[in-house]
Amino acid sequence: MDNLVGTFILAAAFVVGLIFGSFATVASYRIPRRETIVSGRSKCPACAHQIGALENIPVISWVALRGKCRHCKVPIGARYPLTELATGALFVFAAFKFVVSANDTSVSGWVTAATYAAFFWTLVVLTIIDLGHKLLPNRVVYPLFVAGWVGLAAAAVIDGDLGRLLDAAIGAAIFGGFFFIVAFIYPQGMGLGDVKLGFVLGTFLGFIEGPGLVLVGMFLSFLLGGVISIGVLVTRGGGRKTEIPFGPFLALGTVLALMLGQPLLDAYLGTF
Repeated sequence: MDNLVGTFILAAAFVVGLIFGSFATVASYRIPRRETIVSGRSKCPACAHQIGALENIPVISWVALRGKCRHCKVPIGARYPLTELATGALFVFAAFKFVVSANDTSVSGWVTAATYAAFFWTLVVLTIIDLGHKLLPNRVVYPLFVAGWVGLAAAAVIDGDLGRLLDAAIGAAIFGGFFFIVAFIYPQGMGLGDVKLGFVLGTFLGFIEGPGLVLVGMFLSFLLGGVISIGVLVTRGGGRKTEIPFGPFLALGTVLALMLGQPLLDAYLGTF
């Protein structure tokens, strides 16, 4: 692939990601409140001022307004531009992994990239919701599971590699099944939302590299969850009963596994 073409694809993916990142902030605010996300203009949470188009440009508007509502001057949290930037970066990664670096501009490559970009967007939404409400809504997880399988099945059929769907199913059984057993043995330590999300994460990891990458994703999720949770408890105080949402660690561990999992797995296997 020509470097100029690859750069254009990544730049376009970043811009699209910023736009969807802005939508992610809306979705993560409305979904826990059971408000619609398909209609209605965004409003300032403090004064209900309807946000105009020029006030809603990803990142740029927040910087131009100095992180404040133009109407009431109440600060707008930095999580809004950070969410937009994170989503943009994840869309770039999807385009790079499945199209640019793979030198694959076929329909299958684009379908796979779009499916994983949508997957990343949903993980961003779930992460924000879980951090704020300690909740992984079924109305997000279930559609992600169904839509994910539709997208991955389409990519596999177009590519003529149906074996990847078997890998996805095995990955879902490993990740989700393990979490189900943990929740059954120790229900206080694992919510059913985490279990359901585990089936989704295992599907997307298994589709790429099979059970090996699934195990890497699980390991990274538990490692990050353990280390960061201990850090939070030490710095902020708390005891064994302090609730710390696990969904964000599952999402981060899965993304890192998709980015670095195969090199880590190769390095580990190479030591034996």
